[in-house]
Amino acid sequence: MKKKPSIKPTDQDLKDWSSFINNISNIEDKDAPYDNVLDSNQGQNLFDIRKDLHGFKMYEALEEVSQTILYAINNKLRKILFITGKGLHSNNEKDPYASKDLSLLRYAVPDHINKNFSENVIKIEESPLKLGGSGSIIVLLKK
Repeated sequence: MKKKPSIKPTDQDLKDWSSFINNISNIEDKDAPYDNVLDSNQGQNLFDIRKDLHGFKMYEALEEVSQTILYAINNKLRKILFITGKGLHSNNEKDPYASKDLSLLRYAVPDHINKNFSENVIKIEESPLKLGGSGSIIVLLKK
């Protein structure tokens, strides 16, 4: 008969958990409606809205993008940072019917914005390296 593995947490597990709980303010709230990024040098917002799309399914992410842009338009906000990720952990290789590029958020999000909000957009650009590079995009909306 096999011995059951111990499920009792180790002292290190308890220490790690305690550290995690005590520093919970550093964890991003993925359900927060809108967030922004501060310029640490000047204490000013670099973006009016920052939206992380990691973990969303394609249709969920595109709906989130639409809602975020509509919110920005209605509230006269201009600069949005969408964090799409680079698609390095995507499972699109396994699906023979999926486009190897277009099934990735980093390509689908700008395409979705251009198709649905082109009259409101001044430009869409890849973020600078310090803000995520090809894993995030900046959307500048018209006034």
